[in-house]
Amino acid sequence: MRVASLLLALSVLPIPASAQSNQSFVQGFGGLRLATAPAITPTAGATVGIGLTPYIQVIGEAGRISDVLPSMAETVLTVSPIGIHRSAVYGEGGVRLTTGPASHVGVYGETLFGVARLNTSVSGIGSERTDAITNFALRFVNTTSRIGAVGTGVILQGGPVVATIGYRYTRLLSDDLVDTLFSAGHSDVNEARVSFGFRF
Repeated sequence: MRVASLLLALSVLPIPASAQSNQSFVQGFGGLRLATAPAITPTAGATVGIGLTPYIQVIGEAGRISDVLPSMAETVLTVSPIGIHRSAVYGEGGVRLTTGPASHVGVYGETLFGVARLNTSVSGIGSERTDAITNFALRFVNTTSRIGAVGTGVILQGGPVVATIGYRYTRLLSDDLVDTLFSAGHSDVNEARVSFGFRF
């Protein structure tokens, strides 16, 4: 309800000329990964954009995806007493195209590339001590993956405040054992996200 109220307020705030000409921004975002098992897991991070023209922005993003296991692996693990959990901390950069700054509501499309650190943990192997020792050892074999993403959504802006509601598709390219066995060397993340921030 509070989010809906804020978005409604953005649609009626005036857009001064300075905000129309300057399309640089900083935003924090939260999202939900849409998957089969578990059904929903969170993502979070921040995005910075530098306006090159009224319609083109260079963007950089850093964030964390709490679940990046391949969908097939998640399905198999639902019937296993052993749990495998994998998250990704990532940084990437790219380009965002927008419909322009003059209106309260716009549309954007973006593409990004970067790197991600994959962190794997397990549970249910044996005692809590065994799990702790195993997870400590896994820290030394965590891998770095290439990451690419495309996204689209709606921009809502009023005054210096800007919000986006969108969809993000992310692919992590990895040659580790989990991805090789279950997904031909990659993990896909489908995400719905909401961002709030300021233009400057």
